[in-house]
Amino acid sequence: MNLARLAEILDAYGADARRWPASERVAAEALIAESTEAVALREAAAALDSLMDASVAPVPSPELMARVLAAREPGANAGWFAILWPFGPVWQPVSAMAAAVVLGIAIGAAAPNIVIPDYGDSAIAEVESLALGPTLNLDYGL
Repeated sequence: MNLARLAEILDAYGADARRWPASERVAAEALIAESTEAVALREAAAALDSLMDASVAPVPSPELMARVLAAREPGANAGWFAILWPFGPVWQPVSAMAAAVVLGIAIGAAAPNIVIPDYGDSAIAEVESLALGPTLNLDYGL
């Protein structure tokens, strides 16, 4: 423990030794017991602690609260939605999906008699064999 480290501890935790890190508390107290400079550092920290304890936190006025709430970003209260959809505005993918649905319905209604040619069982068996392997036999299930 040296004076620089003691000053860091006092700045971070104050003069009360109970708030210091347990691993450094004994060494810091030993340094204070043997050094007048360390005692002066602790007294300065104690004076600052007493000033901070005596101070009262100000209560914000209703006007200040109204200005802060008015200045926040629009949509800041939609935090749960931002967690579910972090990709920006949601209207773009929703409108694209709606356009796809409308286009699919329009094509389905305009061309209901589309005929898919039948190539027979041999063509289907060949595609199944190429895609899934020669040992797959779909006649008996998977």
